[in-house]
Amino acid sequence: MADTPPTEEQLRRLKNTVMGVGYRLSELARSGELHAGAATELASITRELNEAVGRLERLLAALHRDR
Repeated sequence: MADTPPTEEQLRRLKNTVMGVGYRLSELARSGELHAGAATELASITRELNEAVGRLERLLAALHRDR
C-alpha cells in the first residue's frame, strides 16, 4: 500500500490492532479460565471493540472515497 497516505495507513494499522485485541479478549472470555462475571465483561468489551472496528472501517472507506 505504497500510495496510501500516512494518516490513512496509521488508521488502518490501528484498526487491525483493535481487531486483534478484540479477538484475543473473546478467546479469553471463552477459555473457561475466568469466572462468569469476568468472562461476561470481556465479551462486552469485545463487542464494543468490534463496533469501533466497524466505525474505523467506515471512516477509512470515506477517506478513500475522498482522495
